[in-house]
Amino acid sequence: MTFNFKHAVATLSLAAAALVPVAAFAAPISIFNTGVNAAGVGLGGLALGGSDTHYTIGLSTAPIVVTNAAYVANNATSQWIWANNAQGNQTYTFTTTFDLTGLNASTAVLNGLWGADNQGLDILLNGVSTGDELMGVVVQNFNQLHAFTLDSGFVAGLNTLSFVIQNNGGPGAFRAQFVGTADLASSEVPEPGTLALVAVALLAAGALRRRNAI
Repeated sequence: MTFNFKHAVATLSLAAAALVPVAAFAAPISIFNTGVNAAGVGLGGLALGGSDTHYTIGLSTAPIVVTNAAYVANNATSQWIWANNAQGNQTYTFTTTFDLTGLNASTAVLNGLWGADNQGLDILLNGVSTGDELMGVVVQNFNQLHAFTLDSGFVAGLNTLSFVIQNNGGPGAFRAQFVGTADLASSEVPEPGTLALVAVALLAAGALRRRNAI
């Protein structure tokens, strides 16, 4: 049987290529902004007073869409929400969930904007404080939205994101919107069959070199 050197080299090249990790592909994180419907539409999708079932606040009813002339205006991306008809001095924790199944949690990054009437006491990712806050009874907490970034603390599968919001009299409100990505979960370890193919090709090429050297 004649040994085909070119075929061996081609086989070796293909096998070696299979060992090179493929560049990771970033996929979007699916998480709902506040005040949006099932399709993710805020203003024009979920009406004023409509229940935002994507967030829980520890009550039997979901928070509802609210508005106020002093707030950044609601739009199609996100809207303000609060407990139904609640005014005065309250502290609510608004919690939502998102799933990273199929994604590499260690590569997840979540960029967000949030606002509070009156104060944002904390943002918690999977129950752990991130140290983000909007302190003080000041109009800047709700006449603009404030940026935050989360780039650690994510886990595989289901994650929880919570915002602790304090109202210090009068109407209260909370708003958040997000853009996030994570790499697709994939293995860069070659299959056993690939390793065997590389070994055979290497042995064959070595044998041919030794034979030609005689």
